Amino acid sequence: MSASVVSKYANLPDIDTEQPDVYETPDAVEDTVYSDDEVPLSEDISTRSVPADTAAARFRASAGDVDGKSLMTRYQRSLLRTLQLESLPGDIEAVASTQLVETAEQRLRRLVYETQELRAQVERENAAEGKQPRVALMHLVNGLHDELAQLSVEAEQPAVEKAQGAEPRTGNPPRVSNVSDVEKRVAGLEKLVGAGQSGHSLVDTVRRLHQQMDVLADPQRVDGIQRRIKQVLLDMDQLEQAHKSAKMVDTADAGRLYPRTIKRIDEVYEKLAHVDALVELAPTTARRLQTLARLHADASGVVARVARVQSEQESVAEEIKNMREVTEGLGTSVRENEGTLKANVAHLDARIAALSDRLAALSK
Repeated sequence: MSASVVSKYANLPDIDTEQPDVYETPDAVEDTVYSDDEVPLSEDISTRSVPADTAAARFRASAGDVDGKSLMTRYQRSLLRTLQLESLPGDIEAVASTQLVETAEQRLRRLVYETQELRAQVERENAAEGKQPRVALMHLVNGLHDELAQLSVEAEQPAVEKAQGAEPRTGNPPRVSNVSDVEKRVAGLEKLVGAGQSGHSLVDTVRRLHQQMDVLADPQRVDGIQRRIKQVLLDMDQLEQAHKSAKMVDTADAGRLYPRTIKRIDEVYEKLAHVDALVELAPTTARRLQTLARLHADASGVVARVARVQSEQESVAEEIKNMREVTEGLGTSVRENEGTLKANVAHLDARIAALSDRLAALSK
């Protein structure tokens, strides 16, 4: 038993500390060391050390000296092509040797896809180099793409007719079916890309982009635009020079006096003579105006008091009118009560007289 356990349970009774502990683990674990000499080596495995430069040179030679970006691009293209081939039902036939055989239709689609990749690559190269687009190469790629699309439509037409139960025709295929098939495919492509949400057709958008590219790539049109821009710049320079010269002329003529200005100055001097005569009356007029200002202030106070007295008179007159109405009503009520009281007194006198007569009759 370890020393820590013995010290922990030393004071407990009925514990034999001399016997070994069954559940006690050893204090230290021995590490088993195996030497490399005991491991058997295979004759087919080379144990020679290779320098890092030599190994890198070997792998670089096997990779074809291609950078990582190009390798990733190739891998993505091959993976996308493989997924497209696998997603098409019935396009790939299995042979007895379990190898994939590319059909004519699948090859045509692959060529169409590679043409699209070529067009995108040319556009990226032109954008990266900052040069004008290669019109001839773009026309060649577009023409090849159109021809492959037409061949694809013609290749798919017999399959469509067979699926619809139509008999093969000996003449040329109808253009209506081809157009409808192309429209269906374009509609599916628009739905996949999301171009239908903007309200414009994908074909119209592509056609408009091609027209704009042709316009931008036309040297004559570009030269005409450059000439117009140069002419506009020249006109702007001339306008700026004319504006500067006009400012200089205005600055030089600022000290001159024109006859109209001299006439106005004479009129001002004539009016100044009349004003000088009125200047002497200004202090008296100012004092008079101050007195009149105080008088106007007092008059405004008197007007306010008169208005207040008038309002009080109107209120008193209203109260007198009300008192008159009350007095008239009281007089009318008194008169009515007087008549009623007189009638009651006469009736009471009559009853008293009758009662007196009855008492007199009873006393007899």
